[in-house]
Amino acid sequence: MQPYSRFGGTRRCFYEFQLLVNCHTSADVKSKKQCLPAFDDYNECLHGLKERSKARTMAEQLAENEKSGKGITANELYKKGNQIYENLNLVSETK
Repeated sequence: MQPYSRFGGTRRCFYEFQLLVNCHTSADVKSKKQCLPAFDDYNECLHGLKERSKARTMAEQLAENEKSGKGITANELYKKGNQIYENLNLVSETK
């Protein structure tokens, strides 16, 4: 894999690819099973299956909350000027 994309800069998953190759070529590695975490990271970077699954679960939960009227709804998440991360308490507001 070449490190550069056709638009310049490094490829999206080149760092994860390097970690995977380093794991497979290391003298300390006795079996391929030891490199499964690196492979999982590279595969997730390429395809994003876990991320899409989490986003789908979150969308389903928001739809269920709107129907039942309990919990946080999508309108409440976006009500303060699209500050969804602050509304979910993922980052703290510093003002």
